[in-house]
Amino acid sequence: MDELLDAGAASITSAVRAREVSPVEVLDATLSRIELINPLLNAVTFVAYDEATSRAVELERRIGAGEDVGPLAGVPTLMKDLFGHRPGWPATLGQVPGLLGRRATGWSVFPSRMEAAGAIVVGQTNSPVFGFRGTTDNTVTGPTRNPHDLDRNAGGSSGGSAAAVAGGLVPVAGATDGGGSIRIPSAWCGAVGFQPSAGTIPFVNRPNAFGHALFLYEGPITRSTEDCALALAALAGPDVRDPLSVGAPVPRFTDRLGERSLRGVRIGVTADFGIFPVEREIVRTFHEAVRVLESLGAEVEEVAFDWRHSHAELTETWCRTTAVGAYEGFRQLLDEGYEWDTLGPLPAQLTERVRRVPELGIDSQIEDARTRTHVYDEMLRVFATYDLVVSPTVAAMPVPNGDDGDTVGPSSIEGEPVDPLIGWCMTYLTNFTGNPSASVPMGTVGGLPVGLQVIGPRYGDAEVLRAISAFELARPWPRVTVPTPLRKESRR
Repeated sequence: MDELLDAGAASITSAVRAREVSPVEVLDATLSRIELINPLLNAVTFVAYDEATSRAVELERRIGAGEDVGPLAGVPTLMKDLFGHRPGWPATLGQVPGLLGRRATGWSVFPSRMEAAGAIVVGQTNSPVFGFRGTTDNTVTGPTRNPHDLDRNAGGSSGGSAAAVAGGLVPVAGATDGGGSIRIPSAWCGAVGFQPSAGTIPFVNRPNAFGHALFLYEGPITRSTEDCALALAALAGPDVRDPLSVGAPVPRFTDRLGERSLRGVRIGVTADFGIFPVEREIVRTFHEAVRVLESLGAEVEEVAFDWRHSHAELTETWCRTTAVGAYEGFRQLLDEGYEWDTLGPLPAQLTERVRRVPELGIDSQIEDARTRTHVYDEMLRVFATYDLVVSPTVAAMPVPNGDDGDTVGPSSIEGEPVDPLIGWCMTYLTNFTGNPSASVPMGTVGGLPVGLQVIGPRYGDAEVLRAISAFELARPWPRVTVPTPLRKESRR
């Protein structure tokens, strides 16, 4: 059973559908892993034992009756406790102290579509409050630990999902992405994280269906590109509740998996987008990955972006825009009867920025929208020449965990100051623009994973998948296997 769980979603569902193993046996083994490993990782915040067991039993009955049980039948999965909802489950918005008793009344896309595909949603994963940072930590649950080094952080804000996948608890987990929250922890934990084109996977939001200015995404974190494609196929497709949902046919995500050639694919290469400071060892590892892409036949050359704004200005635009969305979230809580002062201790950076939102004024929001438009136009210009753009996913290696619930990223890189919340993440550009973007492991530095970011043109999701699949075949990444690497004691 350990070998089957380590093999991933495709192998699990194949064995379940062939009746070589029952979904109840898979679930029992998964729950045992969570009980054994989660105390080390601190990735899972809630487990629905009874509901998951009932679903596994019902799935077993349906298989015995010869019913079509879906392409992910029996696959155990977890969903993020942030903008992810399943009726009756916690809805704490990242472990906000005053919301620990709050429960969801409706469904978000990830659990509803994964269950429709036959998967079993087992529970929820850790997140920072409102997802307002690239790390995972909070005052209630504490930091999620990196499976490769338990003293270091898993990244965020979907760090619980990434650690659970990379640590072998489940083969696929749900994540959300407002500035890189799928890709950042995937890079730090050594997993595949896929942020799709805007509208490919619906993002259903109420009471404001249009959301705030950033593109927000749901997407999967997996251990392989094959499992990623299977999850995307289950999640993608139109939903009339999302005004941005794309009505076009769902891309055939699995069609070009396994191709070993990228001949004729034009790839623009940038180690820093011309503005980000990046740790030198990450740049070195990135150039090694670029040589792999060249060996696959890709036409590779340096790409130059012509930004009108500095790295700090773009980062601040993201922070302000995200604060507007968080402000609306707090307003919704007030409408539900909660009060700011009863929510408990919140991150100071979030509190300060959200309280300043009413002071921003229309001019500030117009200027931020114009900045996003410039980034969007630069992406359009670049993708008129290139099929893909590749870069490191993040500019820094995993940071040590704090002990105060407030772990953040680095405040400087190679001597240049950066915003510790998100300024070290080269991911938020596609949250401005809606382009698809994936992070895949491209190597290690000091035994810790380093992520390669692959960006495609709008609705070029299948081409991004083709590229990361070819890269995986050419340079297979090491996986954390249970239980040996995780049974070591933390050095703290």
